[in-house]
Amino acid sequence: MKQLLIACLLGSVAFSVQASDEHSSHKGHEAAQTSTSMSQGEVRKIDAANQKITLRHGPIANIGMPPMTMVFQVRKPDQLDGLKVGDKVQFVADKQGSQYGVSELQKAE
Repeated sequence: MKQLLIACLLGSVAFSVQASDEHSSHKGHEAAQTSTSMSQGEVRKIDAANQKITLRHGPIANIGMPPMTMVFQVRKPDQLDGLKVGDKVQFVADKQGSQYGVSELQKAE
């Protein structure tokens, strides 16, 4: 009986450690996915007064959007500083309600 109890306890500890390791590696995968979720685009129009930018972009994986040209709300207006029509950019798009926005935006190198 003692041996069965010890085996159960050891099995429980091993399962707990394995689950913890899997959770940690999943967090690392999420962080890697976030850092690689930058999409590519080209500036077609800038409307600084309304904090909007029109981008011709490739696929946007994190929101499941195919390539197209569309207007995005810029979440941080200072990200438009230094940009001009024709610039190649990298960005992170998001969707809040029915509105698409850009949370990160930078000139492509």
